[in-house]
Amino acid sequence: MGRRISSSTNIFPKLAVYTSSLVILLCRPTISSDELIDKTPLFVFGDSLFDSGMTLYNGVEGAGAEFWPYGFTFFKKPAGRYSDGRVIPDFIAQLSGLPFFIRPYLLPGLDDYSMGVSFASASACVLVETRPGTINLMTQLYYFDKMVQKLKDQVGEMEGKRLLSKAVYLFNIGGNDYFSLFEENRADLPLSYYQKRNHMNMILGNLTQHINTIYKQGGRKFAFLNMGPMGCMPSMKFMLGYNGTCAEEPLDVARMHNTAFAALASRLEVHLPGFKYTIYDFFTSLHIRVLHGNSFGFKESETACCGNGPFNGGYSCQKKEHSFSVCSSPSDYLWFDAGHPTEKANEQFAKELWEGGPNIVAPYNLQTIFAMP
Repeated sequence: MGRRISSSTNIFPKLAVYTSSLVILLCRPTISSDELIDKTPLFVFGDSLFDSGMTLYNGVEGAGAEFWPYGFTFFKKPAGRYSDGRVIPDFIAQLSGLPFFIRPYLLPGLDDYSMGVSFASASACVLVETRPGTINLMTQLYYFDKMVQKLKDQVGEMEGKRLLSKAVYLFNIGGNDYFSLFEENRADLPLSYYQKRNHMNMILGNLTQHINTIYKQGGRKFAFLNMGPMGCMPSMKFMLGYNGTCAEEPLDVARMHNTAFAALASRLEVHLPGFKYTIYDFFTSLHIRVLHGNSFGFKESETACCGNGPFNGGYSCQKKEHSFSVCSSPSDYLWFDAGHPTEKANEQFAKELWEGGPNIVAPYNLQTIFAMP
């Protein structure tokens, strides 16, 4: 598992992080318009699992994975990603042939939206009341509407419509809504069936509205990660004081959501002409790695590389001047911090999403979705 290093301070100043993020996100090879014309744009929505730097620019102090040890495996310094390196959309961008990582919408100076952009932001929720002050999904859709007009101003009305129709819309959202449900009610667990069902219905109702917003703007090709196995997260076990491999009640809530969301997506396909979707079974993919990490190259699949407390389930490595321990070899670990996978795990997930069979991503894999007209 590698030697663990203890730290009580964060050694990268914020200015250096912002500067490095600009370099990483803006620098890209010069390519001609002819080379780009057949590329499919990628628009990303979601939470910290997909965040590629939005929270560096949201004005909230201490948000955005802006301190060491975030980013040190690939970027060699913090890059606004909640991992030791790249996150899933970074790998998808590479697999799809885009010439750069998808850049966050709030990146200063960003004026080219023709190949896509990321609205995903840490702590994002579907329900606006879950975590006030974050870039929730409603805010992300507000930014998306503004981006649509900027895109059409950039490339023209007709070309803008063509790109919006051709684009893929990649989602990972809802986990923070359910996590907060347990956080707010942990003294009264187990949750009642009514609590769980009512919360799920509100989440799915709001999510449906946001999908329809994108559809009305021309979006037709959607890809979703289903809800991961929340009960296996180091942060969930830390919060609940659970000492086993995975807490069962959060797993059941995730399963309930995933069943209902799969039925919802199928209904949308029936009622929205031209709507195409795929769902990556993130629950199963992550769960099996927790249970059988060695089979996927992970020496440690329950304790996070960085954090404090049982399972390193405390989020101390996200906070300046907090004490935490950090491993010296993240590639040995499934979890980088209390709630986010390592770059190695993210690459595995992205490849399954891109080229996996119907047992893990259905009704199409993402490569097929990208190739659709």
